[in-house]
Amino acid sequence: MRIIGSKTSTTIEFLQAVSPKIALIGVGENNSFGHPNQEVIQRLQEKGTKIYRTDEMGEITININRKGEIKIKRMLEPLL
Repeated sequence: MRIIGSKTSTTIEFLQAVSPKIALIGVGENNSFGHPNQEVIQRLQEKGTKIYRTDEMGEITININRKGEIKIKRMLEPLL
């Protein structure tokens, strides 16, 4: 599941219907939109969703094999 990070991108109803195990938020550090919205992060945390953010972790690759096994790899370290 990929989340954009805006306040309206991930409603409680959507999360209840999908029940995501992981969320990838692709967002630039210090972006002018203020993404990701803190309410989105809180809703995901309340559902127990593991959150991966490119602004904090750098480039992220998610691979899912035919058995449904998920492998997550950080490609680059974020600049500090």
